[in-house]
Amino acid sequence: MWSTAKLKQQVEKILNEKTQDGYEVVSVAFGLNIWWIPTAYITLRK
Repeated sequence: MWSTAKLKQQVEKILNEKTQDGYEVVSVAFGLNIWWIPTAYITLRK
């Protein structure tokens, strides 16, 4: 299961990789899924 601290680190890693690959970050939102697990929703644009 994800902790919020681990989730934030993973999101930051993903965003850094994708911006280096030429993607533009449109939005990042954090929430909970139906099992109350912290979830990140990332929208990218190429």
